[in-house]
Amino acid sequence: MTDNTANHELALEEVRQNQWRLLQVYLYYRLVLGFSLVGAYIVETSQNKNSSGLNERLYFAAVITYLVLSVLSLLINRLKAGRISIQIFMVIIIDIVAIALLEYANGETNSNLSILLVVTVAAGSILVEGKLATFFAAVATLAILYKQILNGVLHGSFKQDDFLQSAFIGIACFATSLLAQQIAKRLRESADLAGRQAEDLANLEELNHLIIQRMRTGIVVVSHDERIVLINEACWKMFGMPVMRGLNYLENLSPQLATQLKTWRSDPYKRTTPFRTHPAGPEVQANFTLMETGDQSNTLIFVDDNTRMAQQAQQLKLASLGGLTASIAHEIRNPLGAISHAAQLLQESNDLNKGDARLSEIIHQHTIRANKVIENVLQLSRRKQAEPELFNIYQWVENFIREFESTQDQNCKIQFICKKKDLQFRIDPSQMQQVLTNLFHNGIRYSEQNTGKRTLTVVADFNIQSEQPTLDVIDQGPGIAKEQQDKIFEPFYTSEKSGTGLGLYIARELCEANQARLDYHTIKSGSCFRITFSHPSRIVTI
Repeated sequence: MTDNTANHELALEEVRQNQWRLLQVYLYYRLVLGFSLVGAYIVETSQNKNSSGLNERLYFAAVITYLVLSVLSLLINRLKAGRISIQIFMVIIIDIVAIALLEYANGETNSNLSILLVVTVAAGSILVEGKLATFFAAVATLAILYKQILNGVLHGSFKQDDFLQSAFIGIACFATSLLAQQIAKRLRESADLAGRQAEDLANLEELNHLIIQRMRTGIVVVSHDERIVLINEACWKMFGMPVMRGLNYLENLSPQLATQLKTWRSDPYKRTTPFRTHPAGPEVQANFTLMETGDQSNTLIFVDDNTRMAQQAQQLKLASLGGLTASIAHEIRNPLGAISHAAQLLQESNDLNKGDARLSEIIHQHTIRANKVIENVLQLSRRKQAEPELFNIYQWVENFIREFESTQDQNCKIQFICKKKDLQFRIDPSQMQQVLTNLFHNGIRYSEQNTGKRTLTVVADFNIQSEQPTLDVIDQGPGIAKEQQDKIFEPFYTSEKSGTGLGLYIARELCEANQARLDYHTIKSGSCFRITFSHPSRIVTI
């Protein structure tokens, strides 16, 4: 209701502005007419041509008064003082009276000034609408007839031709009024239609702008010289919320994106590769489209978060892995079980010496390790699809820490810091429990190896740049060497003799299934594994 009222007020204001402009045009016409009448009077009197019946005093007074009123009316209009409807009424009535006085002052002379009344009536019918326009035509007609009647009464001369001419002028006034009203009506309807269309276009443009700004897909529009024309909020946040002042070119926003644009322009069919917007940012994929508008040629760039595409690829990978692990379970697990059983029976033999017993123990340990690898791979391939739910991160993580500490054989100290206790995140609880259990076990083990204490720090925060919740698992271990940081999430990569190398790999796969991201961050002391969750209002679907 408020928006409709505001639109109605804007429409009325636009009508008033149009009336002011039209009235101003007519006032300039009146000013020119006033000067012309004064000039004609001066020329006529200078030539000593005294027309019969001319009342010079009345004529001169009427002309001068009309000129002065024309100047005053124009000044009032420029100041926009008073109501526009009153000004229009007064201007038209003054013109009708002034022209009637001038015609009367001419006496019996046929000056044809009455024709000017047709122009006045036409102007009045355009400036106003309804009965008032017809009223102007009626007043003009009465003024013409009044002059003929007054001349007949005072001078006793009734000329049929003059009455007939006045009647025709009166008919012309009414006809002009009706015609001008129809033209003005159509012009107003056209103006209203144009105004509504302009308003609809403005609303549509505002809606498009709002949609573009609210889209999760990043959008950048650059000109032919790689100058940034438009960038939406999602893209701005993807690239780390840079200061846009002075950020005129794509190179300043992202050198990688600028390089990919140049490559695409040279070869539009070449597939772009994903890249990270900044060290802590998401992996994104850029797609380019040419926009040609008139003489300008801009490039539209879509920047998509690669998390969803990575999740779909991961599902396809797991589907293929499922078939492979089924073969592994059949072809390897059964023989492996037989080897393990045989090694156990061999260890029970009384004739076995110490060397052979040691070899038998090694066989048994490695069969257990191989079986664990198979179990992890089977668990990964058989994992169900993520079923995300919305949780309060403070309450959920606090409950998980409490349950985790209660299941430990030895005491451990886990410090939990939540910088925003009303923060929400969307996860599959069973899968996230598996991820955190793995990270907690690793962190506590490395903290104990390095400091002798089973300690861990967990920090929940909110990334303002990407509007995403984050969870840091920080240990007091020796940290991970820089040359190993790119390998720790690879399957079967491990730095421990007893490890399978699948823990962190499975943890990252589970995070990707929940549209989250697991990264390693270098800190001064210890290690930090950060989980960056998807936007809380974003539904995780495959």
